[in-house]
Parts: sequence; structure tokens; C-alpha cells
Amino acid sequence: MRFSGHIGIGLMFFVILIGFGFTTLAPYFATKQLSTKIQTDTDELVQTYIQNIGDYQEFIMNLSRNFDFTCTEKEQEQLRRIAYSNYLIRKISLTPSGKSTCSSFYEENHDQHVESRKIKTYSNTISLWLSSEKNSLQRIFEVRWQGKKGRLVLSLEPIVEEILRNKYCEGCVLTSVSADNDRFGWQDFNKSYTTKPIYEVLMPNGLKFSNYIKSDLLDKESQSLRMPLFLVGAFIAGFLILFRRLLIRRRLSLHALIQRGIVKREFIPYYQPIINLKKKELYGCEVLARLKKKGAGLISPMEFIPYVEKSGQIIPITNLLIEKTIKDLSSINWQLTDRVISINLVPQQLENLQIMNESLALFKNSKIPVKQVAFEITERKQFEDLTIASKVIQYLKTQGIDIKLDDAGTGYGGFSYIQELNLRSLKIDKMFVENIGTTDIKLSLLDSIIAFGKQAGMEMIAEGVETKEQSDYLVERDVYLQQGFYFGIPMNAEEFSIYNNEIKNKNKLLAI
Repeated sequence: MRFSGHIGIGLMFFVILIGFGFTTLAPYFATKQLSTKIQTDTDELVQTYIQNIGDYQEFIMNLSRNFDFTCTEKEQEQLRRIAYSNYLIRKISLTPSGKSTCSSFYEENHDQHVESRKIKTYSNTISLWLSSEKNSLQRIFEVRWQGKKGRLVLSLEPIVEEILRNKYCEGCVLTSVSADNDRFGWQDFNKSYTTKPIYEVLMPNGLKFSNYIKSDLLDKESQSLRMPLFLVGAFIAGFLILFRRLLIRRRLSLHALIQRGIVKREFIPYYQPIINLKKKELYGCEVLARLKKKGAGLISPMEFIPYVEKSGQIIPITNLLIEKTIKDLSSINWQLTDRVISINLVPQQLENLQIMNESLALFKNSKIPVKQVAFEITERKQFEDLTIASKVIQYLKTQGIDIKLDDAGTGYGGFSYIQELNLRSLKIDKMFVENIGTTDIKLSLLDSIIAFGKQAGMEMIAEGVETKEQSDYLVERDVYLQQGFYFGIPMNAEEFSIYNNEIKNKNKLLAI
């Protein structure tokens, strides 16, 4: 109970630790969240500018044609009417050549602008300026028309700056504008703002708005995200713990399922034919493991093979398959032929002479001679002691047993095993064969494997042959031993017996 309590405390600590770990991501997500908010607001404001003002160059050009530049009461009233009809226009100023300025404002002091800077020239008559006013931090966009009659100035409301600046907190967002690589600030930059803009937008007229935020706003947003992120992290940690427990429970149930299958002898052999296309006859078969549960049908080998190879349960399963294979193939007089029985082994089995002798004893006490037996080395696990394995393999060869390298080129040892274990047979994996007829690089690897095997004088069997095109390609390169769905799927004992009789009568091979 004390041990279980310690585990519970440890798991709780793990959940809390992961939760706090996720809170360190708060600044990142806060930046992303603020960027999305400001992007949405800025885009809406810019669209409002574009939709309501339209092309202000054309707008001010048309205005200049409607005025005589006399600043009469009639013209001032006209200025006020135009300015008041559009909320995006702050004011319109008109200055006749050599005369005083009048505007849409009543009794305006026209000297209130203290700073004005040209930021973009559109034509000989039209330009864009940025101006500031007395006792105000605001910077105003001014579109100016300058002609022989005088000057017309269209001052725009700074809605992007004004709305964003105080929307999230007081003075939290600073907006600057740039044109032709020159940047102009709406307000003075200081260290309290981020050095990089959180969002930028380019207007059709070539101006670019850049938004900067105060670190206080980022801290505030980060703080609001810490608890949700902690809960997300804790949830993920809890999910991982639950998933791990379910995985362990599944492994335990799989182990028990396999163990019951061994005790109740529920593992059965399936046989896939290997054809010799040069002689047009059956070369032999590969024995494949299947688990048949009552009421559940066949369980896929992909469900249990990787596990039993790691757990060591593959050893009793192999012997059980050998027993049933001897019984099945003896009933069809396999011993009266020179056909091969190919059985898969893992490195662990070939590193233990006692284990191999137990398997050999099953054949020695049967009608089928060991010279008809071939063992295939699967490469899903690595050899731990090649010296011992080499001695065991040499012993098996003295008994007349052939050793083949299965899935050549895909596992741990690859072609180094051929030399170190003195192997004379290899099986070409399906992953290479299936690329016949394509431009995949694996096709060139297939050709290299075949060239290597031919030069070394090795017996080669191609697995996974599913089409005539693949079969013909291999035959053209002298790979006559082939196995795959094109010749026959894995079959139970009864089905393989029928297949064997058809092979005897040449019915199957004549159809190929």
C-alpha cells in the first residue's frame, strides 16, 4: 500500500510538473492571441478606410475642380458640407495662392500645425503628409493638392491609431506608418513597446501600418492564459498516464492471450507456396503462424508476432508450429518429394544450441527428413552474439539444414550477416519487389541486391510477387524462385493439400 501511495504521489507530481511546464508557453500563446485580435481589428479599420474614402487621390483631384479658390463664404460652406458628410474626414483646408487659408472649421487658428512632413509623392500635384497639432499626440494624415490656383488639404481622422491605442488598455498599442522604406511614428517609441511589430498590413496606396504593443499588455494577456494552459498541460499528462496504463494492461492481456494459445495449442501453421519458375514446379512453402481463437476467428500475426519475438514466447510457438507442420505435410507425402519447408526463426533461437536441438528432435522423430528443412533468419531483432550464432548455424548445416537471410536489406545486420554467418541463401523483401514498374529508388536497390546475389552465387527467393509484370522482371534477371499472392495466398492445411494436388497435375503452373 505504501508503494502504491508513492506511485500515486509521483504521478500527481508529474501531472503538476507538466501543467506548470505548459504555463511557460503563455507568452508565446499570448503573442499569437493578441496578434489575431489586432489583425482582425486593424483589417476591419483599414477596410473601412478603403470603402469610405475610396481613392483619395481621385477624391481630392475632383474637389480641386469644384473650387475657384476664393475662400468665399459659399466655398467655406461647401467645405463644411463635404467634411461633415464623411466621418473619416476631419477637415478640409483651402489656401488660395497668396491669400489666407480657410477651412471646414469655424474660426480656426490655421497656425496650430507645429510639424508637417511629406511621406509620399503621388504626382506633380498630389502628395501625402503626416502632421501633428498643438497640445496633441495625434498625427494626422493629410492628402495635399497643390496647383496654380492654390492648395487643397484633406485631413483624415486617425481612426486606426485612435481606436487601437486604448482598446485593450490605456496607450497599449502604438501604430506607425511606413512608405517607400521610410517609417514614421504616430507617437514616440519607448522601451515599453515591443521592438518588433505584432502585426502589419499593407494598404492599396502603398502605405504600411505596423502595430506595436506594450509589454504590460503582453504580460496581462500571458497571465490570463496561465491557468488555462496549466489545465491543458495537466489534462495531457493525465491522458498520457491513462494511455500508458491501458497500453500496459493491453500487453498483459495480450501476453495472457498468447500464453493460453500456447497451452491450448491454438497456434496453427499456414502455408504459402514458393514456385521455381525455371523448372515450372513447386519449390516448397513458407510456414506462417496464425492464432485461431474459438468464437473470434483468426487473429492477425501483426497483432502478436512483434510481441512474442520480444517476450520469448516465439520459442514454444515455433515448436508447436513444427509439430503441426509435420503432421499436415506428412499427410500429403511431403517426405516423398525434395520440396523445402521454410520456417522463420529469430536470432535468439539461433544463439542457443539447446533450443535448436529441441526443434530438430521433432523432425528426427518424424517421417520428414531434416534435409527438407530451411530456417529463415528474421532481422526484426539484432544478434547479441554472432560468434555463438555462427557455430549453431554451422552445426545446423552439418545436419543438412539450409539457413536463409529473410527480408534481405531491411533489418539490423543486412548483408554483413551473409559474410559473418556464411549464408548462401537470401530472400528479397516485398518492399523492393513492389517497386517494379516504377521510378522509385528502391528499384535500383533491387537490381543491386540481385547483382550481389548472382555474383556471390547465392540462392535468391523473391517475396511479395503480386503481378505478372513483377514475376517477368525477376525471371529476366534469373530470379526464378518466387513467392507471393500471384502464385498463392497463405493457406491452411486443407487448402494447401488441394493446392498441392493441383500442382502435381500441373494445373496451377500451366496457368501462370
